[in-house]
Amino acid sequence: MKNIFIFLFVLSFSICNSQISIHTVNVATNDLVYDSITNKIYVTIPSSNGSNGNSIGVINPNTYLLENTIFMGSEPSIMAISDDGQFIYTGFNGAATIRKFNVTTQTAGLQFPLGNDSFLGPYYAEDIEVIPGQPNSIAVARKYTTVSPRFAAVAIYDNGVVRPTVADWYGNGEISNQIEFKNSSLLFGYDNESTAYSFNNLVVNSSGVSLISGNAISGGFMSNANFVYAGNNHVYFPNGMSLDVSSTPFLDGTFPNVNGPVAYDITNNLVCFGINNSGNIIFKRFNANTFLTYDSLNITQAFGTVKKIISCGHGMYAMITSDDKVVIINDAALSNEKFTESKISVYPNPVINILNFDAGNVQIESVAVYDMVGKKIMDNKILQNNIDLSFLETGIYIIELKDKNNNIFSNKFLKK
Repeated sequence: MKNIFIFLFVLSFSICNSQISIHTVNVATNDLVYDSITNKIYVTIPSSNGSNGNSIGVINPNTYLLENTIFMGSEPSIMAISDDGQFIYTGFNGAATIRKFNVTTQTAGLQFPLGNDSFLGPYYAEDIEVIPGQPNSIAVARKYTTVSPRFAAVAIYDNGVVRPTVADWYGNGEISNQIEFKNSSLLFGYDNESTAYSFNNLVVNSSGVSLISGNAISGGFMSNANFVYAGNNHVYFPNGMSLDVSSTPFLDGTFPNVNGPVAYDITNNLVCFGINNSGNIIFKRFNANTFLTYDSLNITQAFGTVKKIISCGHGMYAMITSDDKVVIINDAALSNEKFTESKISVYPNPVINILNFDAGNVQIESVAVYDMVGKKIMDNKILQNNIDLSFLETGIYIIELKDKNNNIFSNKFLKK
């Protein structure tokens, strides 16, 4: 581990909306994830970045600094984080393996091979997703690097050990290069390397993973498209398509004039795009229910194409661009800035039974708890500085604290 802070040149600008600020961190990256427990952004840094390459980097979204890098292996590429924030799994372009990163100890851990075909060679990771509620188990969309089609099945691994049943396109599955979990037993897959337009439902159980159904999408083929599952029974694609996946998937609307990576802001119910416009980058947000534009901002601090965009909670977003920048966008109007300055804290996180909050001089009047699809679980007046959450099932939730002036502080927490 490199126990130093790596201070990179950071640019900070305000744009037309005075509530929004844009900052950039100059670092080459292949992927990024956000950990809501520690409020940090984690990125994979390739060897092309120089002395701190082949590592996971830790970015503080409040100071816009790359605080640390931890060596991982040859050309780290894609990432996935467990829903309890314990582990990050990293795939590689330079090795047919996956490596586990411990977020708490900030150390690289278990590394395991994905297996190989006796004729076509080793499997590499094209996409990784952690099974909800099972931080030691992952789904991997595998690929070959020497043939086309490259798809080499979806498989489930528990602490590096593969389950026997895999979903291979020539056997019991369809091509699923990109995957997203709806829940611990249902996995979505999308074929982005052929013209089958296939959006697939795959069942996950103790024996492995297999295809339930494949559904043709009428919106057209999207090469290398990385869709997102929003947790609200909807899936969003880079070309603006919205699929309702509450039962049999169907197209229920389209966000207009978009062509770039997509993310969902669950706190504010916004669908966000990093749009590529002839080398110019546009950050655009839409109301998830009405498909109407919320706002549209030109990003002048970076140029080229957006490779990925994520929501970082509380009106903050991050994207990686082809000119080797991590762009951090902060919308103060959505970020509960007053409460942040007051240093409100909620602890412990993860929580087993009693969740405490310290609001300093702020007078908190009510507390509400929501699940990850926006359903209100509880709404109480504040009588003391803690609440009993022993009745909640294990999972990720959102807490909202409201003061006497109706300012709202919200944060995610893990119930164990």
